[in-house]
This record gives sequence, structure tokens and C-alpha cells, in this order.
Amino acid sequence: MQKRTLGKKGWEISVIGFGGIKLPLISQKECEILLNRAIDEGINFVDTADCYGDSEEKIGFALRGRRKEFYLATKIDERDGIGVRKKLERCLRRLRTDWIDLILFHDVRGSEYERIFDSGGLETLEKAREEGKILEIGISIHHSLPIMVKAIESGVFSALMVAYSAFDEDRLAAELLPMAHKMGVGLIAMKPLAGGVLAERPSFPKNKKFIQGESLAQVSLQYVITNPNITCAIPGMTELHELNENLQVGRLPRELTVEEIKAVMECVGEAGKGFCRNCGYCLPCPEGIPIPDIFRFESYYDRYNLKGWAREQYRSLVVNADACSGCEQCLELCPYEVSIPEKLEIAHQTLQ
Repeated sequence: MQKRTLGKKGWEISVIGFGGIKLPLISQKECEILLNRAIDEGINFVDTADCYGDSEEKIGFALRGRRKEFYLATKIDERDGIGVRKKLERCLRRLRTDWIDLILFHDVRGSEYERIFDSGGLETLEKAREEGKILEIGISIHHSLPIMVKAIESGVFSALMVAYSAFDEDRLAAELLPMAHKMGVGLIAMKPLAGGVLAERPSFPKNKKFIQGESLAQVSLQYVITNPNITCAIPGMTELHELNENLQVGRLPRELTVEEIKAVMECVGEAGKGFCRNCGYCLPCPEGIPIPDIFRFESYYDRYNLKGWAREQYRSLVVNADACSGCEQCLELCPYEVSIPEKLEIAHQTLQ
């Protein structure tokens, strides 16, 4: 398995990591088989989050006794000191470990970034690092480029986790990713298959003869790790055939041909019509609706079965989708032909 160095920390991370977001969808036994096979075959970075159902518990039980063989990352969605401390202790218990290698502030958006600093969250994690309970601090940000820039320039975070796939090339690759790499911030690509969208077009491979035995998912992963600024991609997995495909990519990463890149972009163009990329181009909404966040919660609800967490996040919004006035300003701003007002109504019915 090819490895890359995570920022300034010197950790040699497998270029394909194990994303734990889908583990609540399978049994403990299936999880044990999958995770142990991943570690046996050279994956040494396992990512999860406090809000991913029973993912932490399953990982902790499945990999008990193998803790020193891999880097463990988890994420917490609290921002204040008391909340962060409680969640950290719960993560340690669930994961059956004395330390977590990388803990990230999860899904930071809007004014939450300042709260990390002002409400004691960062201070709490820094103290936990001094105590040896965590080794490094990171941050995950889904769509706000200004917050990503702030996080990179702060010098506080060892790693930045971003949603990065062929869908996100235009808004991330040109400036932000090289900037983070230059400043020694490790880059972890979550959703490298765009939540599975880039693995759900079975007609694509057979129509492109130059893809020699590789699935669209593999070509899409190759596309992500072809970017030298990316340290690690963390696709979610629930089946051995998914793991085996991802292992093949990690063992033999290669440059894509011009024809392959063109084909991937054609696929992105087809799948992207009406598909929200959480880019934020639709903002600001006159009613103050956080459109990308709502569609992301809906995705967690539908694709990952994180129904309780998604509804909780939606209910915590100051302004939700029901506030849509139908002004259609967002339709003029969205470059991907997403039927935003219509989809907001559906999301509200799902998440309220």
C-alpha cells in the first residue's frame, strides 16, 4: 500500500484509508472481517465520528489488540469546552483505546469556527493532547472555502478533512489544496466518490473500453489520489469487494490518461445535473437558509442511515427549509441545475 506523509507530523499514512461512516449498516461480525482484512492488507488509517451511529463501538471491538498497527481518527461536533470533554471521553470508551491519534472538529460551519476558539473547545483538546489522550488536532469542513482558509492559516490544525472528488475539482484543486499542502496541513479526502454517486453508474465502464478491468469507483479514486496534495482518501466500505477494489487502487496508484480524465468529467457532467455538490454557490439565501447544510443532512439520512443525527442537526438550525419563499434567486446562482426550492421542500418533509 502506497503511503504519504501527513503534513508536518511525519506520519506515513496509507493513501487509501478506511472510512467508518457506513459501518452501522453491517453486523459486528461483518465489520470485524472487513476491518481486520483492511489492516492485514496495509491500510493503516481508520476514520470514524462520534455521530456515526455505532461505528466507534464496532471499530473498537473489531480492532481490539491491534491498536498500535494503525492511526485512528474520530470527529466530534461539540465546540465548547465542556461538550468537547464529554464527547472525547465517550469516544475513548467506545473505541476501547487510551489515545486517539487524530481528533477533528466535525463539520464546522458559519460562526462555529470562532466558537472553537472562544468557548474552550480548542483549549480542551490542547489539554487532552498534553495528557496524551490525543496526539493531533484537525478540522473537517464541507463547503466553506473562507473557513478552510482560516483553518489553514491559523497554524492550529495538523489536518484538514474536505469533501473532495471529481465533483469538487473546480473549487478546491486550483488554490486551496496546494495552499494547505505548502503550509504543512495534511489533507484527508472524505466523500471521494461523492457519497457513492461516482460508483453508481454501471453503464460507464463498459462504454469506455480504455478502462482496463477497473470500475468507475476505482477510476474515481485514482482521480482523487492523483492530486499530490491529498494525503489520504477515506471511502466508506461495507463489503469485501469494495475493500478489494480500493486496495488495488492504493497498491498501484497511477496517473490517469487524458481519455480517462475526459471520461470521468463526462460522467461528472451527467451525474452532476441536479446533484448538489455542497459547493455553496447558491448562497447567500435571502431568507438565511443554509441550503448546502440541509442537503448534506438529507444525504446522511438517506445514504448512511444516520437518521437521528441528521434530524437533530436539522432541528438545531436557526432557519430551516420551511422558510423558503420561492424567490428562485438560488436557481440563478446554482451552476449545476439543482431544483433547490423543490428539493428543500422534500428535505423538510424528511428531516422535520
